[in-house]
Amino acid sequence: MKSAAELSESDHRTAGSRAARGPASIEELLKEGTLVESAEGACFVVERAYPAHYRHGPDALADLLEVDPNAAADYAIERRIAGNSFRDFLFLDTETTGLAGAGALAFMVGVAYFESRNPGTAGAPPHDVLIVRQYFLRDHADEPAMLRQLEDLLTTRAGLITFNGRSFDMPLLDNRYLLNRMPSPLVAVPNIDLLLPARRLFRARLGSCALGALEKTFLGLERTHEDVPGWLIPSLYNDYLLTGDARELLRVFYHNEIDMLSMVTLAARIFRLLSGPLSGEPLDRLSLGRWQAELGMNKRAEQTLRELVDDDLPLEAYHKVLQQLGVLYKKTGRRQEAVVAWQQIASTATHDVHAHVELAKHFEWRESDVASALVWTERALALVERWVMTPHARLTRAELLHRLERLQAKSA
Repeated sequence: MKSAAELSESDHRTAGSRAARGPASIEELLKEGTLVESAEGACFVVERAYPAHYRHGPDALADLLEVDPNAAADYAIERRIAGNSFRDFLFLDTETTGLAGAGALAFMVGVAYFESRNPGTAGAPPHDVLIVRQYFLRDHADEPAMLRQLEDLLTTRAGLITFNGRSFDMPLLDNRYLLNRMPSPLVAVPNIDLLLPARRLFRARLGSCALGALEKTFLGLERTHEDVPGWLIPSLYNDYLLTGDARELLRVFYHNEIDMLSMVTLAARIFRLLSGPLSGEPLDRLSLGRWQAELGMNKRAEQTLRELVDDDLPLEAYHKVLQQLGVLYKKTGRRQEAVVAWQQIASTATHDVHAHVELAKHFEWRESDVASALVWTERALALVERWVMTPHARLTRAELLHRLERLQAKSA
């Protein structure tokens, strides 16, 4: 069975030769696809199976099956997943005719899920495969059939895994069910949206957390020339509806398929980081510690951050970890430990005086030690005097001078 991702050069030559003969239908180009019928009509469906050991970039699809989704329950990603494994979930990704509005519809819905299959050899154990299925609308009249088939599949799954699904895919599909006078099965379905944890964990280090950007900077993937940019997809489908020629849509099938495979490996990496034992890039683990602290998981946050302090970190990252530990200690009333963290930062900092100011405030208000508060304020001011006088530097200098004058008056 040949997927859109595996079209050979001969396939492309054959497709090119068809140009002289007229439009090529989707049924001609994807012979492995079938028309699946339901009471609402028929929908074109392409399905392929990947062995669980298949490697998508450096990661195996099976890596996800070794991770427990329940580890994420404390992170407010989706609280209704207790007791399930990733074998129970359905990955979902849509390709649409537009980004918003009642007229936008999903002309392709891709889904992926793990399944145990019998190898057909006597005595051989069952093996896991990832099923990738793509529902495609040959025209708008196929939509009710596609929605019904999607509903039938959803009833066999514990929940959905999407990327930006809560903001985009789910509302769009909900609207399509409504417009077709069908009750939406999505309302009550748990949804793990990978965009939220991706932003919380990786944005500090990687910047963009779009799926395509994460593939390059995080998952170590590079798509082939068969891919198509997302902004072009609606116009390719509109061209197909006008001409009946599906050749360019093969790129959309490839794009959607890779999106789903990437969601599987991205989910494995995210949930591995959330589950522990801690590993990965220091800035990602720092982001994890911050997230844990914001959620009130103070013990886990402290463990995450203290393990980072013991790593061989660049100085800037070392300061960020200590600064976050200082915030955590201050929040939990452990001010003496916060003082140690601030002193460690201040002893090596040259471009930031936050720790100096925290120490000055601590000695003035908590210890009633104006002399020590003066010392830390003077050290901070000496650092700022060596900075380039940007607007931020001028503001910092003015605030320190004001603090210095007030402490000197208080001392006198």
